[in-house]
Amino acid sequence: MFMSHQSLHEAINSIIATCNLMPEVFRDGIILCDRAKETIHVSEKVCVFTGYTQEELSKNNLFSLIANCSTLFQKDTVQFATSIKSKQGQMIPIIVYPKVIQLHEHTLFLFILQKQLALKLPLKSYFLAQFPNRFLFLHEMLRHAITHSHENNTYGALLLLDINNFKIINHVKGHTIGDYVLTDIAKRISLVVNTLSVEHLNGDEFAIVFQTQSKRYHNAEEKIRILSTKILKAIQEPILIENQSFILTASVGVVPFLGEQYTPEKIIQYADAALHEAKKYGRNSTHFFSPLLQQKREDKATLLERLQYAILHQQMSIFYQKQWKHTIKNNGINVIGAEALVRWIDPVHGIITPEKFIPLAEESGCIIPLGTWILHETLKQLKLWENDPIKCEWQLSINISIKQFERDDFIAVVQNLVQQTACNPHKIRFELTESLLVQDLTNSLKKIEALTKLGISLSIDDFGTGYSSLSYLKRLPIHELKIDQSFIRDLITDNADVILVQTILGIGKRFGLDVVAEGVETKEQYEMLCEMGCAYFQGYFLSKPIEGALL
Repeated sequence: MFMSHQSLHEAINSIIATCNLMPEVFRDGIILCDRAKETIHVSEKVCVFTGYTQEELSKNNLFSLIANCSTLFQKDTVQFATSIKSKQGQMIPIIVYPKVIQLHEHTLFLFILQKQLALKLPLKSYFLAQFPNRFLFLHEMLRHAITHSHENNTYGALLLLDINNFKIINHVKGHTIGDYVLTDIAKRISLVVNTLSVEHLNGDEFAIVFQTQSKRYHNAEEKIRILSTKILKAIQEPILIENQSFILTASVGVVPFLGEQYTPEKIIQYADAALHEAKKYGRNSTHFFSPLLQQKREDKATLLERLQYAILHQQMSIFYQKQWKHTIKNNGINVIGAEALVRWIDPVHGIITPEKFIPLAEESGCIIPLGTWILHETLKQLKLWENDPIKCEWQLSINISIKQFERDDFIAVVQNLVQQTACNPHKIRFELTESLLVQDLTNSLKKIEALTKLGISLSIDDFGTGYSSLSYLKRLPIHELKIDQSFIRDLITDNADVILVQTILGIGKRFGLDVVAEGVETKEQYEMLCEMGCAYFQGYFLSKPIEGALL
């Protein structure tokens, strides 16, 4: 495959940037040459200890400056003790870590240098723990594995391994301890598989390229599972560092491949997908890639691209579902407000409901610009209601995502929008989830108090589906509970739901909170809820969500 000059230039810049990520204590110089042995890049530190200028080094054949350079690229050469000639003619002892990098039809030679006099610990022992080298080395390993698989008609495999919750060690014990832990894990993996088949990619992720030597998929899969189990078992053994014991687990994503079935880039992409799935199944899980899994990820990526376009080009619309109050005195029911519900108006697929895109918006971060837009549009609508003799009394409920609420500027954004629209904040009610509140109760309390000072009231959405502890109710100035519609759906036939709804109504009464039943779709549900003492309702039985202009 032909590689354009621009692509080659970008690849070279990426290689240099990746090398520069290595802590300086582990490198005294970087040299990059092409197949013609002409210099592409020399780091400034090489100039410092050799005495040459950048211009002088670029004119020299660097291969001629490094003694015995021809032996550097013999098979299995990982490091090589040699010397480099300075401008004054001195031979400076160095250790060279060579890598041949194949970029399609272009061959590059990378040298990472360490001065022997300054060397305290071998760089190789830190390669696995310090050098994020996915781009540099993994592609090369996979290229050789694909060739071997093709020539022998046997399955190869890439195993991506991620250490679960490793960040906690770095945060609590510090990066030095974390580095030692990673080095120990790398050694354990290397004892299970061939050392040359293991690379540390970045952070807490490792790659193992495995030649199964099996021609049948079933046999190859069995060998891969045995290998994965051995690796996971080795990682589980306690790690002792400075009188501290660490017990870790890992997740593994696997891509078996036969011959030239996939490119190295695709193999890595598919292994990432498999690893992501493995993490969903908990600790010590191994998950194999499947085309169906990849199709789901590609569909998700396509949906995200469409969603980002929709937010940018305002293909979103706000619908409003009325909320009702039942009065026992005259057995009547009146509209007291509405909940704002976002809809995606796709030009091809029509109206798309929130449950189909809000989780993706949360995961991708799109919820931040979308949430700000929703707030702006709904507060403008609230301002318009002030001119209506009936709607001027309505309360407006707005859902706030965890991502929005967690942002440091959330309160400032709300304050600015309230000022811009000049709406009455006492008519605003934010709906928050239980998980949002209890993740960081102290911080939540500060923000809720700030919102309360503005005049904004708070509701707990989907109450009863999240946490069994209700201690936060006595600490937070909450005004409303919303019974999740999953409890209402089978209320007529499921006695357990009846008990749950009665319990929530009792909690609301004792804490002096309004309780709204969501998802009321039938007359039977409505009447039963009235008999149970519920006074506030929302659902298709009373009104469907409609656009603001049609309210």
